[in-house]
Amino acid sequence: MLQPVDGMDRLVSLLDDVTGDKPRLPPLVVVATSPDPARSTEFLAALTARLSGSGDSVLVPHAHADKALVDSAAERELLPCAALLDEIVQRLQLRIPHGAGRNWKARRCRLVLDVLDVDGKIGAARQDTRRAMLLTQLYERWATRNPLVAWLRRMNRNEFPVPLIGALLTAVLSGPLKWSHTRRLTSRATRWFSDAVRSRVGEPGDFASQALWLLASGGLDAERRDKLHRQVLVKALLMDLSDLVRPGRLSPRRRRRRWTPVLLLDGAQPRVADLLDEFGAQVKLLDPAPVLVVGALDPQHAEHVAAGARTVPDAADAVNRFVDGDRSVLPEPPYLAVRLPVDGERAAEHNPAVRTWIDSHRHVAPRVPGLSAVAPLAVVVALLAGASGFAAHQYLLGGCSDTKINLSGERVGVIESGCSFVSGKAVDNPRVPALATLERQAAENNKAVDRLKDRQGNPRYYRTVIFFGPLTRADQAESTAPPNAIWQLQGVVNKQEEHNQLADSDDGKVPVKLVLANSGDRFADGKWVAQRIAERERAGRGELAAVIGISQSRPQALEAVGSLSGIPVIGAAMYGSGMTANPNMFLSSPFNAAFAEEIAKWVRAQPGVRGASVVHDPDDTYFSKELQADLRSRDIGSDDKDVVAREVPSGNGIAEPTLKRQDVERLCAEADTVVPVIASRGDQLLKLLSIGADVKACKDRADRPIRIISGPGGIVVAGSGVLADYPWAKVWVTGLAGTAERSEWVAGANSFGMAAQAIADAHHDTTQVPVWDVSQVLACLRDPEFDYDGLKPNVPGVGDGRVHIIEPAVG
Repeated sequence: MLQPVDGMDRLVSLLDDVTGDKPRLPPLVVVATSPDPARSTEFLAALTARLSGSGDSVLVPHAHADKALVDSAAERELLPCAALLDEIVQRLQLRIPHGAGRNWKARRCRLVLDVLDVDGKIGAARQDTRRAMLLTQLYERWATRNPLVAWLRRMNRNEFPVPLIGALLTAVLSGPLKWSHTRRLTSRATRWFSDAVRSRVGEPGDFASQALWLLASGGLDAERRDKLHRQVLVKALLMDLSDLVRPGRLSPRRRRRRWTPVLLLDGAQPRVADLLDEFGAQVKLLDPAPVLVVGALDPQHAEHVAAGARTVPDAADAVNRFVDGDRSVLPEPPYLAVRLPVDGERAAEHNPAVRTWIDSHRHVAPRVPGLSAVAPLAVVVALLAGASGFAAHQYLLGGCSDTKINLSGERVGVIESGCSFVSGKAVDNPRVPALATLERQAAENNKAVDRLKDRQGNPRYYRTVIFFGPLTRADQAESTAPPNAIWQLQGVVNKQEEHNQLADSDDGKVPVKLVLANSGDRFADGKWVAQRIAERERAGRGELAAVIGISQSRPQALEAVGSLSGIPVIGAAMYGSGMTANPNMFLSSPFNAAFAEEIAKWVRAQPGVRGASVVHDPDDTYFSKELQADLRSRDIGSDDKDVVAREVPSGNGIAEPTLKRQDVERLCAEADTVVPVIASRGDQLLKLLSIGADVKACKDRADRPIRIISGPGGIVVAGSGVLADYPWAKVWVTGLAGTAERSEWVAGANSFGMAAQAIADAHHDTTQVPVWDVSQVLACLRDPEFDYDGLKPNVPGVGDGRVHIIEPAVG
């Protein structure tokens, strides 16, 4: 029973108010402490009773980690931490109020528990072998819970001919089901898991690679592994609880789940205090918090986490101010420690008015609607039913008709209007342009072209340019840097608007519409998209005149450009001279050699430097390998100092990291006299920094940062602003302007300007033949006299001053 002491009625009433409404407050962890541990235990038990109604009814989802729960977990054949969390999840699942949907699945928690359950079944082997074994084990555990698989297996046990049917269906469906399950585990759906493990161990990787760290064979010592288990399990449960309190907008349960789940954790029980600390550490990052945590700790532990305990009246006042918006009342967020008095203390004297309140207010009263929760759904369903046919028609025959969803979950193809390449979680980095905004601006620019008139009042003659490049990234651990094409597209869209405004009053310019084409991450679907582009008309008003962008020097890009035979392709921020092998490919930017020249000058100018270690990818033929060769020809780098950092595993059947930790340790140890030179892409630079953040030789140099210089691959890393997260490194990058963001912008603007100039020249030369085709633009670009703002295509640019050394950002 609650102690009927001064302030208890107000404190409990305020906690009732928090739990009886949907999550709307920043995180709050209430810790009860007392010289008499029994007082804290009784306090948690009394709060637990308030969360349930009469009989078996439940008012608010909750789980009480008391002695009974801990004893039950101890009997489980699971790791102690896993068993404890599993018991808490089961209690929560059993304590969801009627009408709020009792089929809540803690899917993320279950996945982590499955990973821990296979520990011991996967021994020492190559990493790819262990990954395959882990995925197979996880599929088997999923299959035992899947109704379809269970039904098929039951059929196999029935009498003939049912077993034959079951065997046939199993043979047909088992492969696709296993593939689908494995695909889901390695998709963006488990990015949270990879990020959680990576933040603790410092090593990148996909789900399966990161899951191996949780196993005994993963390489972590027992203490660190146990802490990692607890961290990942708590993160999974918090995310599952967030799903519980935020059902779909169309679900009637959205209005019926107007409560905040409660976890009551008795720190006097084994392992529960550590669990309470972990919840406190992670829940403080969430706003609003999807759960109210109420715990019990001994006075010393409570003093450590909460910086002092308050009396019950003071705690009630603090909670009152907190729910009213005053966040300063918690000196150590999210903790609020309450000291429960013991017999003999003046504060323990019973207050009759408080006792009366406690006796008359035995349960929390959530504000949960009844049938009115269904009304919004009914209205929405009626509206959707009327619009679904039209939407399907627009999707199949409208703006998305030349697109598809690839294996990485990206929309690739060609769009003009009525469709978007944006999917999944939007980028929230203010320094990275938003793709949706650029799509909208391009559409507005295109509409402005339709409003242009010539001197006779007729619609203006215009042509179309397609920006073709990797506009999205696959949501994988290896794909960490934003796509460089985003900044280039921003430059293109801005230049298009400027060009068309000038064309309105200048008959010598041809207005240009812009169409977007997404090749997918690393140009994975470039050839398929190029085939869609190649099918477009190439002659006449409004038809295709050129393709710009490409943005990356890759074999896949070279193959895609080859599929655009006869169509001029103008590259933006492409530096590999080998990309000009296609006769229709024109590079508007300097070649790798120009960047190597400036890097070599910079390295030689550094005081105390006797050499350089070039970080490169020998499999990246047209960019990294070529840049390294250009650097080596200028005596930058050597066989004994250079470091291999592959974009993807080598594929030689040997389980090895794409960048070795010992190589990063050597780079940092020798950095005073040997400068690391990054001749690879942005992902490898981020990978080096990520590994270095966990290497003592690197992270201990915050007072004398390591000098690093990067080729143009580092532009996207510098432009996204993440270099500030690594104070032990000062990174210079090479680009086409004084800042990283402007560099890619300039590359995009130049490619558009070069295309617009060639279109204008072609139109001027063929004014009597208005249906001229793209061959005229090709002829203009190949003309030795062709010039756009002083720039010519396919010029190496060594020493012409176009390459800038961009200084590290300050602060």
